[in-house]
Amino acid sequence: MKTINKVLCAAAVAAVAATLAFTQSAATPATGQESGAPAGRGRGPGRGRGGDSAYLPTEQQWDSNPQTQAYIAKAKEVAGDDPDLQFDEGVFCQRSGGATGQDRATIGVPNSTPHLQPFPSPNPPQNLGLYRLFDNFYWIGDSGVGTWLITSSGGYILFDTLNTPEEARDVLIPSMQKAGLDPAKIKYVVFGHYHLDHTGGGQYIQSHYHPTMIMGRDDWDLYFKTMESGTGMAARLTDKTPMTRGIDAVDGMKITVGDVTATIYEMTGHTPGSIGMIVPVEYQGQYHPILLVTAATDVHNRESFVGGYEHIWDIGIADGVESVMQVHPNTNMNLLARMKYVNDEYPPAKNPLLYGPVRTARYINIMRACTQARMEALGW
Repeated sequence: MKTINKVLCAAAVAAVAATLAFTQSAATPATGQESGAPAGRGRGPGRGRGGDSAYLPTEQQWDSNPQTQAYIAKAKEVAGDDPDLQFDEGVFCQRSGGATGQDRATIGVPNSTPHLQPFPSPNPPQNLGLYRLFDNFYWIGDSGVGTWLITSSGGYILFDTLNTPEEARDVLIPSMQKAGLDPAKIKYVVFGHYHLDHTGGGQYIQSHYHPTMIMGRDDWDLYFKTMESGTGMAARLTDKTPMTRGIDAVDGMKITVGDVTATIYEMTGHTPGSIGMIVPVEYQGQYHPILLVTAATDVHNRESFVGGYEHIWDIGIADGVESVMQVHPNTNMNLLARMKYVNDEYPPAKNPLLYGPVRTARYINIMRACTQARMEALGW
């Protein structure tokens, strides 16, 4: 915690009222969804129902708790006068954590350069195909959820597999092929967690291309139980054939493909076996470590906050990561507006997906303070 406090102190400047640069439509009750799930697509256990959720405070709890307000003030202090970080504080220091379908469907853009066109998440989701974000790093999917593809001299690493076998077949694979990327070169598939919007296309990829599959130990068990039950999200699968069990992820596990080595870390909390990954991306001849997370701040208790989220955040700060992203856009740094801009202008003179290590540490500590604000409001 001494290191964290030093980062906070170094990052803090005079507090400036956060200017939340997004257009907010009239509030409507959010549906129960997984953190980051698109509106209209329930994902099972997760966040999104305000005071009806055990994991989110009521308005009264949020507004009246002095410790909560102190943590919000701390997040504003860390953001300082940086317009991107002010925007991030406005996202995470909401009662909802900024991750409900309603939040993501009304989000705008920071008041920074390059000037971006807002791209809130539409409902129903819009197929976007493939976006190139770095020289060796791509996002493929729809406006609600996608996958990450990391390419190397010796093959590819895929992070998640979309919602269904049909999406893997009709969106993921054709998007790769259209960009000249051979799906047969997928050597590893890493699953952030077991929910079927992340694993639904896994069996198709496994059966057709035979990569090594990696998921947290306890999430493998939950995945098979979900598929066997045939209920919930599994009920809408036309093909309920499960994957064959692959490798159990281990904290600190390294996977190397060609000239890329990615490191997997536990981030227990969203699910028992949730994992994230630090991967080097190449941009204009230089490598930058970035942190891929499987949920933004979906904390279910203080233990998961300390042992899962803080665990991977602190590793990310220590490793000097320069961005934090997840497959669900419009929650972390990978705003749809940013991704579209980078892809359309590739390579842009300034890539807004790279904050650099110092600003990313501040970003992580904003997530930390805003999450602590929610835990205080809930009495955890």
